Amino acid sequence: MHFQGISITTDNAPRLAAFYKLVLQEEPFIEGSHYSFENLNIYNPGDVKLPKDKTIWLMFSDANIDALHARLLRDIPEISILAPPERKPWGAYSFWFQDPDGNKISVFQP
Repeated sequence: MHFQGISITTDNAPRLAAFYKLVLQEEPFIEGSHYSFENLNIYNPGDVKLPKDKTIWLMFSDANIDALHARLLRDIPEISILAPPERKPWGAYSFWFQDPDGNKISVFQP
């Protein structure tokens, strides 16, 4: 078995795709209400009841999270930062934010 990516279901796929387009600096492939980035898919499943609680964290790495943090604050002024760039007790240098649907994102510097 090989992990291929993750899909986020939402009732507002265009809004969420626009957010990740800014975050990832990548154009999505769009087919109907399905937006595909390299390893991330966003779509509206239609009449399916979506969970209100968001319990999955997406994890990314970046060589310079201070620069990334500054870019996100500049490009997405309304971004919700959960924790600024800092050295965590377990040694990781990271920051946390969430997307407009409340999905949590952790970015760490290797």
